[in-house]
Amino acid sequence: MNLKSASVAFPSHHSLPPFALALLALAIHGNALRGTDYFLTIGGGYEPSANQASLEANVLFFQEVLKEKHTGGRTQATFFADGNDPQADLQVLSKSIAAQTDASENDGEAGSEPVTQLLERLYSFRGNQSVEYRNHQISNVSGANSPSSIQASLQHMCNSMAAGDRLFVYVTAHGSEAKGRNKYNTSISCWDEQAIAAREFESWLDNVPESVPVVMIMAQCYCGGFAHTIFDNGDRGKGLAKQLRVGFFAQQHDLPAAGCRPDIENDEEYSSFFWGAFVGRSRTGKKMDSADFNTDGKISFAEAHAHAMLTSQTIDIPLRSSEALLRTYSEIGGYDHRRGDDTDLPWTQDANDTRDKVELVSMFGSVREIAKGSALELQHTVAGLLKQLEISPDDDVATVFVRFEELRDNSRDLRRDSSRNRRRGSGRRELRSEIADKWPELGERDWRSAEVLRGANQADLFAEIRQLSNYPRYHENQLAREKTSAAMEQTELREVKFQRLVNTLEAIVLDKNLPRLATPEVVEHYRRMVALEQSTL
Repeated sequence: MNLKSASVAFPSHHSLPPFALALLALAIHGNALRGTDYFLTIGGGYEPSANQASLEANVLFFQEVLKEKHTGGRTQATFFADGNDPQADLQVLSKSIAAQTDASENDGEAGSEPVTQLLERLYSFRGNQSVEYRNHQISNVSGANSPSSIQASLQHMCNSMAAGDRLFVYVTAHGSEAKGRNKYNTSISCWDEQAIAAREFESWLDNVPESVPVVMIMAQCYCGGFAHTIFDNGDRGKGLAKQLRVGFFAQQHDLPAAGCRPDIENDEEYSSFFWGAFVGRSRTGKKMDSADFNTDGKISFAEAHAHAMLTSQTIDIPLRSSEALLRTYSEIGGYDHRRGDDTDLPWTQDANDTRDKVELVSMFGSVREIAKGSALELQHTVAGLLKQLEISPDDDVATVFVRFEELRDNSRDLRRDSSRNRRRGSGRRELRSEIADKWPELGERDWRSAEVLRGANQADLFAEIRQLSNYPRYHENQLAREKTSAAMEQTELREVKFQRLVNTLEAIVLDKNLPRLATPEVVEHYRRMVALEQSTL
């Protein structure tokens, strides 16, 4: 991102026009006029080894949320993994591993089988032995997670929809990067190695009546590409689609998302925090702080998204589809918000002449002043991230970028340290060889059945292994690698928080400049999108 010298006065924030306020009031409070809500859930992996238990847990949690919080008419269709096939299709943590306390590297002090646990690390068998498979336990599944079945079901829903209805699409699956020239045409991975590309999905949404708004919540890798389904044919060069569509996405179009685990105890992923905001607890039942930022007694989708931005400790950099519109039709004075993005944007006026003459709000001043007047959930997002990053709201916004760059420098240093550690070797091979020389049966493929491991207590054997000449080097290298890895993880999470903050500040300023650059039709469409984002279940 490039900050250029510019000095522009901050105007007062433009309020929502009457039609948008009316729509917002209707969306949030007008349940009496609401029709049927259609829920299309797409979940699971593309094969058993890529169909983790966390995906099943996400679907079950989503169903709990709907039962507790959704009011009015509801129609649901859920497509998960292999559908109603009774074969085992779900990867779960094996019961023996789940019940076992992991040994620490501190000379095996934790765990009752320190030698077995050490050998698992030395032979890298741990990952191969930690999972097993069962059939998924989601009831009333409509079918397998296959494109043809999903499309047919969506079309059936479309045939029944009328004005006042809404369509919700929730995806908790795997995703893939875009192929070809359109970098936003990412895809949802489906069962049996099939896929649904963003542009294909956009064409399916074209069959939804224009009077029926669409709300998408997606948590697959590279899901941010689906934010561009707000454009005709998924191509921002062709302008906005006629239908009102909004979406909340766990991750950007060019990055993998967190989640997809064989265990369900760790629920650090976007879905858990987004849906958890509505019920005040995470997928595993952990109590959450209130996401009712405007204190109206209800949780909006925008508030749930903000809550996930503030609460999740993951690599995700979530976004809203309204940001895709802003980054297409708006600009920030003296500042490059596209960071290498395409430059052939569909400006509706003479872009060069207009931007030279129009006075644009820029990314200058205190963070507090920049955030002033924005939507409450955005103000709370900024304030919360500032607190986590230990930056004062009265600091100049340049402080954010300076601290961000310092953190990136530190991250590069840690990666260099990690690279040096890898080059000098871990000592694992040498220790493994020395153990096999002294206890040949522990060097065999079936070392687990070795007689020397059958003793009631492995402590004495482990004490002997610690005396081997290669053990100190291996142990010290393991500790160093773990320390560097932990530091890299914490640095990466902090980098993510900075990026979330920067993206939010950019969206706030882009919002202020949109009416100065876009046509009234685009501005109106954007305001309607924001109103839909701020509606609720």
